Formats: sequence, C-alpha cells, structure tokens
Amino acid sequence: MGAATPSRQERIEVEAILQSGMFQRAPLLENMFRYICERHFEGRRDLIKEYTIAVEALGRPAAFDPKKDSIVRVEAHRLRKRLYEYYHGPGAAHCVRITIPNGQYAPTFIQQQENPEAADAKPVEALLETRVPGTAVFASEVVRTIEVKPLTARPVWKVRRWWAIGSSLLVLCLAAAGLNVGLFHARKKQPASVAEEKWAGTSATPLPSEVRFLAGYHGAPFMDVQGHVWTADQYFTGGHSSPIPQNRMIEGQPDPDLLKARRFGEFRYDIPLGKGTYELHLFFAETEFGPGNPRGGGESSRIFQVSINGVPTLRSFDALAEAGAPNRLDERVFKDIMPAGDGKLHLSFQPLNAAAFLNAVEIFPSTPGMIRPIRLVAQDRPVTDADGRVWSADEYFEGGHPVLRNTTVLDARNKALYRGERFGHFQYRFPLAPGTYRLTLHFAETWFGMPGSDLPARGSRVFNVYANRVALLQNFDIARESGVNREVTRVFENQQPNAQGVLSLEFVPIENYAEINAIELVETK
Repeated sequence: MGAATPSRQERIEVEAILQSGMFQRAPLLENMFRYICERHFEGRRDLIKEYTIAVEALGRPAAFDPKKDSIVRVEAHRLRKRLYEYYHGPGAAHCVRITIPNGQYAPTFIQQQENPEAADAKPVEALLETRVPGTAVFASEVVRTIEVKPLTARPVWKVRRWWAIGSSLLVLCLAAAGLNVGLFHARKKQPASVAEEKWAGTSATPLPSEVRFLAGYHGAPFMDVQGHVWTADQYFTGGHSSPIPQNRMIEGQPDPDLLKARRFGEFRYDIPLGKGTYELHLFFAETEFGPGNPRGGGESSRIFQVSINGVPTLRSFDALAEAGAPNRLDERVFKDIMPAGDGKLHLSFQPLNAAAFLNAVEIFPSTPGMIRPIRLVAQDRPVTDADGRVWSADEYFEGGHPVLRNTTVLDARNKALYRGERFGHFQYRFPLAPGTYRLTLHFAETWFGMPGSDLPARGSRVFNVYANRVALLQNFDIARESGVNREVTRVFENQQPNAQGVLSLEFVPIENYAEINAIELVETK
C-alpha cells in the first residue's frame, strides 16, 4: 500500500481516537469531536462555530444563547485536555496529532516529523489499514490493545521507533502463528477472541425445510415458546462471537430469552438450501451503541450493509435507527428468497463506519410472492383452531398484561382463541415484508359485566386502536357491539408495513383498559 494522503492520514487518526476509549461515558464530548472533524473533512470549517456546535452536535435548541450557556466552551476545554493527555500517552508515537487551538473550535492536524531510523519499518498509517492475513481484523485493532505509557525519559524518536517496530513484529507474528488477538471493540478492551472464526461443519447437504440459528451463539439448542428449535451458530465465515449480557433486556423479542449473542465484524453465511422459495428473517438488536449502552452515541454510530446472494439489500443499514431505540429488536423479513446457482443462500455483512452485526437467522418455505400468515393468540402456548391452523403464542408485544379466563366464549366456532387476553395500554410490532395485508382483530368481553366484576359491561371498557398511527377503531366498546362473553371481529383491508418493515398496532385506553384476544395478518397482494 502506498503512502497515505494527508486527508487519509487525518481520517485514520480521527478513527484511532474514536476507538481509543477516550470518550467512554462522555457522549457529548464525542459528538462535538465527530462534528468538528466531519465539517473539517467536508471543507466547511466555516460551520465550526459555537452556535452550530451547540445546536447540531450538543442538542441545544435553536434559541441557544452562548452568552447564557457556556456548554461549548466547557466541552472544548475538556476536549483540549483529553487530546493533550492522549498525545502524551497512547498517541505519543502517532504521525498525526489533532489539536484544538485556544480561542478556536476547528481542529488542526499536525504532521509529526518522521523518524529516519524507522524508514524500513511499516508506517503506522499503513499498519492501521493492514489486514491480518486470512482474517477480518485490521492491524489497528491489534495495535489498540497495547497500552503505551508516557516515556518522558526517552526521546520521542525512540518511542516512535519501538512502537513501529513492535507493532510490525506483533502483526507478523499473529499472522504467521494464527494466534488469538484481543480486539478493542465497544471502545473498551474485551476478552481476546479468535482472529477469524469459521464454522467447522460441512455445507454440502441442504438443510431441513425450516432453519433457525442464533448468530454468535455456541451453546446447546434452544426451544422457544412456539416450540421452534434454534441451534448454535453455523455456516459462517469471519466475524467474532460476543454474548449479550444475561441482564440485558431486549424489547420486542418473539421470545423473552431468544437473543443470546451476536456475530460482529465483517462476515458472511453460506447456507445450503433445497430448491424452492423461502422466507428469510434477520434479527438485529443494537446492544453496544445508544443511550445507556457501553459505547454511547446514537443514530449513525453503526452503519453497515447486508447483501443477499451478492445483491446489496439493506444499504447503509442503521439497526438502532430502524428499531427506534437501542436494545429493541429490529426483525427484517424478505420473501421470494431462493438459493444461488451453487445451491446456497449467501448472506454477507460489510461494515461501513463500524462493525456489522447479526443476532439470529430464520428461514422457512413460503408461497411465491407472499409471506406466511401471522396468527397469534394472547396466550402463553400455541393454539390449533377448528380448521387445523396453528396460532402462535403471544409475541411481538410491548406493554400490557396477559391473563387467562375460565369462561368459555359463547357462539364462537374457535372458542380456543378467546381463552386469553392482553389488556392495558400496549402495542404489537409485527415485522412484515413489503406488501398489502388483511388484518383481523378478535375481541370478547369476558370481564366487565361478568361474575366477579363490580362494573357493568357497556361503557366500562372503551379504547382506540391504531395501525402505524392511523386510527382503525375509535371509542370502541366490545360489550356495546355484542354483549358480554361473545366474540367480536373487525377486519381491515389494505394494511401495509412502514418504511422499517413494521406494522405497529397500538391499543390505547379511554375508559379502563384496552384488550385483545387474537390477531391475524394475511398477505393479499
């Protein structure tokens, strides 16, 4: 690789600082640093002013008054101090230094004089862009695991020489011996992991018709509440495994204990499938970036690309932004998926500004042009109706409270659908492929007006129902529609998922609690 241009060197130095851990637990400081550097690279240094930094980087309102609020000056002072400490410590040997001159906010990039005695050693800039052969690991990730303490008693050129020589030898030794390397990931040191992971099984035999596995998970098979078995990770090449802390709550999972780990980095899956049309589900939950997570930040902190059989399908994908919050499931559904000419489904994950990641994969046969209907009951176990169709146990909900009723709904052909209900103020987030769907909601008033309730039926439960914020039912009173202990169904045609591939159903109380017994979504075109 040839010598990096000054701009390239500057960008490498910015990334090195962002990955150094300097901004751990200091999201405002990181936002400011990112902002001033991005404007510098865009050639818009004229925008690097106190007001624009406050509003665009630090979240202050448009009415921000620098005479009354000194946040930019305070953060700039903190940033100068941390940069000074960094370049008198871990960054002492770097060929580029970043400073924020007093009285200014725009960054200055200073090219350090190169050490002639280290001319034969590979430059640090090149090392930062060098892959360890056969891995998805950059040398920068190896180098950043080394703590370099200030060597005030030694000349700077000696520090640079030993840093460059030591870094080069370390990379060469790791490449030759295939040793484990410690990645600096999530802006803090993490346990050492294999430089490149590759599944040791065979991919010659097509998988069974339904496939479910947990990315980055290497434990025993797991059975979810629907009775589906999820296996350990398989058919992968590249990337790294990382468990999700057991106390981490992932909002919107189809099973509360489903997501156990993730695969991150640059990696791919080559999954053997029989001929036919399949439905593919990819599961993402951002547990590193975002408020309250180890790496802080928010939207745009992690952007990557997902390709299916070589075709970019999720471009500039930001799982946190798509889910709307960190630690919330974003499940993407794809229909009409078929294996490539070699009989395999190829999924590739390429980082753009941070490591790509994946939590789980689900594949099963489907009718061409349509996804499998979604049918669920507000119960903790699947139910089979009078037509032999299986309704899934309750899933994809946020909020509300489940309850089972002992009463049997009158005159309903599928009485089993009404044995349980979810009540309260709650919503469901159904992952769907693009298309048009028929939505059927099943209700029965089995509490108000029944023995044990102190309130009459009519008027005691009134609520609204919204689909992607559009009202479907307003001032809906189940008992007023049909009386007590009797089924009520409402059908809504032409429902479509939003840009994130989600149909969100929100149940909002007006009088007492909203309620639902069962939900059905069938693609119509």
